[in-house]
Amino acid sequence: MRLVLSRPLSNRATAFSITRVQPLQSQRRQYACQFRHPTKLDQLRAKLRAFGKGHIELDLNHSPGLALLTLSNPTKHNALTGKMMAELADCVDFLEEATAASGGPTSIGTHNSQLPQLHSDSGLVLKYLSAAKTTLLTSQAGSEMSALMVSTLTRFMRLPLLTIAAVEKAAIGGGAELTTCCDHRCLTDQAKVQFVQTQMGVVTGWGGASRLLPTISNNRSLALRLLASAEPMRGGQDAIQSGFAQCTAPVGKAVERATEYMQPYVWERLPSSSDAQGSGGNQAGARRCVAAVRAMKRIVSFGLDYERVERVSELEKDLFKQLWGGSDNLARVDAATSVTSKK
Repeated sequence: MRLVLSRPLSNRATAFSITRVQPLQSQRRQYACQFRHPTKLDQLRAKLRAFGKGHIELDLNHSPGLALLTLSNPTKHNALTGKMMAELADCVDFLEEATAASGGPTSIGTHNSQLPQLHSDSGLVLKYLSAAKTTLLTSQAGSEMSALMVSTLTRFMRLPLLTIAAVEKAAIGGGAELTTCCDHRCLTDQAKVQFVQTQMGVVTGWGGASRLLPTISNNRSLALRLLASAEPMRGGQDAIQSGFAQCTAPVGKAVERATEYMQPYVWERLPSSSDAQGSGGNQAGARRCVAAVRAMKRIVSFGLDYERVERVSELEKDLFKQLWGGSDNLARVDAATSVTSKK
């Protein structure tokens, strides 16, 4: 998945892979993370870093005022591994500190051109789950993964950056949960977002259910259809009518369209009748005040009922821990692994 977001740094920033950035050790801002045991989460991050391949890429110069975060694991359809979960947390650390500085971007976006077609609800590639059952497919391991990812995605959601998820093909299970931490979503006509957790014998473990409800205007019936029956959310007008997506794109153009959608957060548009150069274009007019746009994001975020979301997230984590590594979950992981191994 790729996330397009307002760039958090000044123009001195360049594209880099988060795998080459050391985790930041300075104090995180209080508003961004209210979890009680940050040292324990750091230990969980180090533990998960040993599992799997892939990496997180953060391009700070994707477009003027915009950055691009990419989940890259091409050999596994960009499915998340434990290593990538740890690096995503590293990336949020970096963005928290970067946005504390003045200047820089207004928005950030995430993208995964081929989000996992089949992977566990937790986002780990099935291959690693099957090969490390005694390590990963236990109630304790599920609790640890859930704690880290809920923390990471909650902190990402609270960044003072405007965000959009660009989905080209499929966002399944954990990928579907990732889309809910963004302010906007852009789906291609062939995209599919599906919460397959019940098919794997578990529930959402990254806070996806608690974030989905406000995303679809607290439509309880729709939430139950998407979460409990694993009904897929198709791209195109269906996603827009439900309120889940804000724009659609032709196949292969999700990032391009998402970038275009975010331009009003970066530029003040000139009237089409203006004689000024670039009038009527996406980047017409003066650059918007970054501090003001970020402040508006904080106000809107503060207006959300975070306490309710956090209470629901705690319930999700508890239920996920009970079901993860249980007999139903193990049987479904074995069945899914068997299917993928025959392909």
